[in-house]
Amino acid sequence: MREQFGHADFQPGQWEPMRALLAGRDAIVVMPTGSGKSLIYQLPALMFDGLTVVVTPLIALMKDQEDKLSACGVDVIAMHSHLTDTQARDIHERVGSGQGAILYLTPERFKDREFFERLLERRVSLFVIDEAHCVSQWGHDFRPDYLTLGSVARRLGRPPILALTATATAEVRRDIARQLEMKDPHLTITGFARPNLRFEIRRTVNAAVKDEEVERTLRAREGDGVIYTATIREAERLYERLRHDHPVGIYHGKMAPGERKETQDRFMSGDLGVMIATNAFGLGIDKQDIRFVLHYHFPGSIEAYYQEAGRAGRDGDPATCALLYRVEDRRVQSYFLGGKYPEIEEAARVAICLEQYPLSTPVALTDLANQADVPARKARIVLALLKRHGLVREHRGGSWERLGSQLTSVNLSEDLHDYEERRAMDQSKLRAIVRYCQTTECRTRYILEYFGEAVEPGWACGNCDSCDAMERWEERATTDRASTDRAAVA
Repeated sequence: MREQFGHADFQPGQWEPMRALLAGRDAIVVMPTGSGKSLIYQLPALMFDGLTVVVTPLIALMKDQEDKLSACGVDVIAMHSHLTDTQARDIHERVGSGQGAILYLTPERFKDREFFERLLERRVSLFVIDEAHCVSQWGHDFRPDYLTLGSVARRLGRPPILALTATATAEVRRDIARQLEMKDPHLTITGFARPNLRFEIRRTVNAAVKDEEVERTLRAREGDGVIYTATIREAERLYERLRHDHPVGIYHGKMAPGERKETQDRFMSGDLGVMIATNAFGLGIDKQDIRFVLHYHFPGSIEAYYQEAGRAGRDGDPATCALLYRVEDRRVQSYFLGGKYPEIEEAARVAICLEQYPLSTPVALTDLANQADVPARKARIVLALLKRHGLVREHRGGSWERLGSQLTSVNLSEDLHDYEERRAMDQSKLRAIVRYCQTTECRTRYILEYFGEAVEPGWACGNCDSCDAMERWEERATTDRASTDRAAVA
């Protein structure tokens, strides 16, 4: 460890899951950002005879790890869509010829049958899912390929599975274990507290007051920051309003990849001091000196909020995480939640439409969605469920083909019932973030207890707006008591 990675000793929480993996057990690790989660698989990867496969949600994440490991002399491979045809062929050859100790890829890469066939020729010693909350958060939503990772692990010979994340409630941890088909996983949780982060709720009554608060924040800023909005439309409006007077950039999922990369690079280099963004911005952004994260709208859950707010202060220096609270913003998140999961009737329509095409005929997702009159996001979830039953196959590029007849005869009711429960869970999460905005108790304490961390009775962080308000109240109460006592003596 000292020779390869330059570490003299383990950080808290690193050795226990490593020992479990080396003994052939599965493991789930919940550790804050910057606490050394990656070493938990990187060191064993050099001790195993076979290949360590690491599934990561974003190309930026794997590129970052590839650069760091290469600098340490580790034989690492990253397979992603930004490679040229020549580079991709070279990686196919390297994987097939037994090269590489660690292989990084996204979950969608397993749809590349030629690449997967080469991977099946390798002995896989460890299967890792980084940012594992995505299995629960995204797998049921807009990246259903996360739902297939359990079966992928089986195809790879069922090596030990390691799931890594910085934020996961007990329910999310159970969902991760269930979706990945983990067997009695060793659980490591080192705590969620980030003492250098100051949490604030700033109450606003309308958009004009919000805009004034954004302006005030930018005028007073002492370092770089991120402003999150719930919608692309609002991000674009704020950007147009602010770009003439402040060094701001904009980032959202509908921008061209080249535009996103250019804006991200300018922010990382310090050329842009503030990024206005939707939740498309964040994962893989390893900028240590972000001094503030401001949420223009509250997100749909505490998990999402803590992930985004937690991008501040990664260097350990003080940083502020503020949220502009307006109770009417709940309608924005309720709108998003209303269109996430398919109903039974929608699932049937998608299956019926696909049955109209001959066997082994690829059909574009958009065509199926339009014919079934079902949103593309929901249609994709239905197809992912049919894929789990072995009835359809997905091609790269977004087309699907059926492999059997009578797609509507398969019983998806249990799968879809799971989504009914998930709808109720999403509403519960939304209520929890609203309570966070409205609570008068310590905000850090609220977050820690939400994630199931034991907190000492009476403990408070002393570094949030609620703690400040409580301190002012106690000072006034002390002053009032002293005045009352003096009056009584007189």
